[in-house]
Amino acid sequence: MKVVKFFLCVVVVLAAFWPSVGKGMASSSNMLKDAKSYKIYYNAPNKRILSEMTNYDFVIIEPYHYTAAQVKQIKAKGTKVYGYISTMEAANWNQELMKRFAPEDFFYRNDQKIYYPEWDSYLMDITSVHYRGVLMEEIQNHIAQKGFDGIFLDTVGDIDNEHKGDVLLEQQQGLKTFLQDIQAKYPHLSMIQNWGFGTLKTTTAPYVDAIMWEDFHYKKVSRDGWSLDRIRDLQLLRKQYGLEVLTVSFTEKGKSALFAKQNGFIHFHTNRGYDVW
Repeated sequence: MKVVKFFLCVVVVLAAFWPSVGKGMASSSNMLKDAKSYKIYYNAPNKRILSEMTNYDFVIIEPYHYTAAQVKQIKAKGTKVYGYISTMEAANWNQELMKRFAPEDFFYRNDQKIYYPEWDSYLMDITSVHYRGVLMEEIQNHIAQKGFDGIFLDTVGDIDNEHKGDVLLEQQQGLKTFLQDIQAKYPHLSMIQNWGFGTLKTTTAPYVDAIMWEDFHYKKVSRDGWSLDRIRDLQLLRKQYGLEVLTVSFTEKGKSALFAKQNGFIHFHTNRGYDVW
């Protein structure tokens, strides 16, 4: 009986630590591990664009614009396809989605919603069970059912930018719960996080396959102390979790791309934004 009790104790202990152990074992299965090229495109495709997408190792696209057949066509030659979803913001352009949100899904400060005029969007509260449920429905209807390989979680950086103290911890825990729910229901879907370096370090690194660093411009990131510290953090997280780092530049194409490559990052440059192929 003592042997049996000892065995059960060992099982319980291992189970408690299983999430971190599991991630370590899964790092070698990161579908972006050998990727060298990618492109972001949020507009509707045509035949030429669908064909040219197969020239990249992976693409990040707006799933509303694509059918399951088109996703299958992009994937036919091995290109991985990630569907965009705004995690921490809701934009007014998508009125059908906005109608599904409840008042408690929005984040309030001094009883006022946080509005971003530049994007015509609102800051959302990821601790809301209802809000996470709506996002899960979006993933089911527009990403999972269409055969995407993964999810691009945009606006995660809002957590680091907008919150402090206990509120920061609560929002990070809400995001963690959301990612755990995705993994439980869609274990085949890979996840990429946009910005949120602090949240990545403390909370989300075990759950995502990559993080994106937009505005990765050589003149700044090669000299700025904050940027150099983040590069060191990301190098350590890559070793610990096997995640990849994606960078995007809008200026200094050659130098930015070379600096990203020297650090082992996967780089994409555009001077036309994400809506022009």
